[in-house]
Amino acid sequence: MDSSSVKKKLFILTTIPITLSFFKGQIQVLKKIFDVELVSSPDEFLVTMGTTEQVDVHGVKMERDISIFRDLKSLFNLYFLFKEEKPYIVHGNTPKGGLLSMISSFFARVPKRIYCIHGLRYQGMYGIKRELLKTMEKLTCFLATDILTVSVGIVDILKEDGITSKKGDVIGNGSINGIDLEYFSSISYDSKKLRSEYNISDKDFVYGFMGRLVGDKGINELIEAFINLSKKDDNLKLLLVGGYEEELDPLKEETLNNINNHPKIISAGYQKDIRSFLMMMDVFVFPTYREGLPVSIMEAGAMNIPVISSNISGCNEIVEDQINGLLIEPKSVDALTSAMHLIRKDTVLHEKLVVQSRLQIEKKFEQKHHWKAIESYYKDYMNL
Repeated sequence: MDSSSVKKKLFILTTIPITLSFFKGQIQVLKKIFDVELVSSPDEFLVTMGTTEQVDVHGVKMERDISIFRDLKSLFNLYFLFKEEKPYIVHGNTPKGGLLSMISSFFARVPKRIYCIHGLRYQGMYGIKRELLKTMEKLTCFLATDILTVSVGIVDILKEDGITSKKGDVIGNGSINGIDLEYFSSISYDSKKLRSEYNISDKDFVYGFMGRLVGDKGINELIEAFINLSKKDDNLKLLLVGGYEEELDPLKEETLNNINNHPKIISAGYQKDIRSFLMMMDVFVFPTYREGLPVSIMEAGAMNIPVISSNISGCNEIVEDQINGLLIEPKSVDALTSAMHLIRKDTVLHEKLVVQSRLQIEKKFEQKHHWKAIESYYKDYMNL
């Protein structure tokens, strides 16, 4: 590319602005090649991202769940935005944002339409809603000129489930943005002091979870497994970090009651900076039903926290069983209980997993290395 030529526009679109945080820092890499602009529902975080990354932003209201009339309004607004601004590439993320951006950019005749798949939401659904979400994925992939996925597992599932015959690309070893190992480091944290603030003693073994407190993250099974174990061991605690999504995927009433009332369960709510909470954990437990490539597992590993995770696509690309964590059958309280008991009682195994946790993330997902892979991908994509 002639350095004096005008850079082509790349629009990165997400349904809600907080998802744009996945692109922090990476935007500066993309700005070497493109004129980058951000599109998402209007709020303060969108403005902050624009200011921090020094890029233009466009606020277009989009709903996360299906809402026919509001979705049509969003489609028209996106169509007119693309017609006016004339981006060369629209990079759509998340199921709803991907669908709306691919439809609107297709009709606006945007030359390149990249759909980035972080996960497949239909996997956690049943019946009519599952089929509807699968149809949405098929349509989104059909209208995209290119498909990016955060893991090899998603590429395989797209083929197995007949979603698309198009080739899906995975950049580097996967993930959206890699992991900042300087930011996620255990060196600067005193876990004893942090634990005392939450009435966690030196004798307590702490299981932890970080993410959305919803059914398809396996929270119902996690609470049941923990209560089973706590009946036989007085020195256990469960630390939950995250918020509920009652309108999309509510927990069982019994689960909520236990979270709110069990003396050994600590619910810290949503936290902007989760590093200190990770440092209170002896093991990170992630019994999820479906994933793309879970960032939370990588963040825990970077902080030297071993992981118990469901043996599913995405998770098993980060966690190697008996190396940096334990892999278990999803949706199984018995399997989860056994793994949680094993890592508590086998101190030699636990220490081995602690040592390997950060090393495995460093080897596969270090952020600056991932950025180089992204830059190389887009230079090849633009024939530069």
